Amino acid sequence: MSLKSQMLKSTLISVFAFMLVVLIVLIPRDLNMRIEGYIVVADPAFKWSQFTENVYQFFSNAIASGSLGPSRYQGQSAEAAAFEAVGMSLLVIVSALFLGLVFGVLKGVADYKLSKTKFSVFGNWTTWLFQSMPDFFLMLVIQWYLVKHVPFIRYFAVEGWEAFVIPALLVSIYPVVYIARITSSSLAAQEGKLYIMLAKAKGLRDRVIVFKHMLLNGIGLILTHLPGLLVYILSNLFIVELYRNYPGASWRLVQALDFNAYVGTGPGYEPGIIIYICFSFMVLFLLVQWISHMARRFLGPQ
Repeated sequence: MSLKSQMLKSTLISVFAFMLVVLIVLIPRDLNMRIEGYIVVADPAFKWSQFTENVYQFFSNAIASGSLGPSRYQGQSAEAAAFEAVGMSLLVIVSALFLGLVFGVLKGVADYKLSKTKFSVFGNWTTWLFQSMPDFFLMLVIQWYLVKHVPFIRYFAVEGWEAFVIPALLVSIYPVVYIARITSSSLAAQEGKLYIMLAKAKGLRDRVIVFKHMLLNGIGLILTHLPGLLVYILSNLFIVELYRNYPGASWRLVQALDFNAYVGTGPGYEPGIIIYICFSFMVLFLLVQWISHMARRFLGPQ
């Protein structure tokens, strides 16, 4: 399949998935309340006519007013609130992507080099240990430890360097070990190849061979895993934002859902914010997929 076909396929799938999300967001959420004996029973009152009316009214109002509607805060539109929250999350996401790639590659190289020595327990074994733990569990344990045993760090700070640096570092932990495993496997798979043997025959140092030849040939494989890396980042971001009350997209999305265990969706439901945030994540994931496709096409083994 050509590069254009792959990118077009990814775009169509993303747009289709986003349209499904929009339709789900606009499903009527009214409840029929009744009393049966001493129990209050709530049944969803779904009607296709009301559903189509919701969709029509939402897009009619959006086109007429040029807005996705109001937010729960007076004087602030849904897109303004969502744009601010997405911007806060993008700072963490981009930082985590950078940290995950840079330190993940370095950790992968270290794992590969240590695997040939008696200190291999500090290489692949540590990567395997961290990756074998569920990411949400690892996030919760690290956050609990920082709050409980590192008092000089203002973990819940909303200003200063802690407000941004701590979420970025926490979210990048699992991506680092994820990229490290891929990098180490890519380097190990190249052992014994002719160009490696030729480089060694020329007397090149191991460091030059690893970084100039082996790592360069494996960079395409590493970049093809960017979509999976982004999934890990977004899932960890959700946990970190909720636990820290970091005002990012995941935190704002939970607010917009206004879910209550007793009555379901509450009166503070904000469909415009949900749609805007989901659209932003769709565009981000689509861009990462395009980069992955181009890496597979242009940065393959040379």
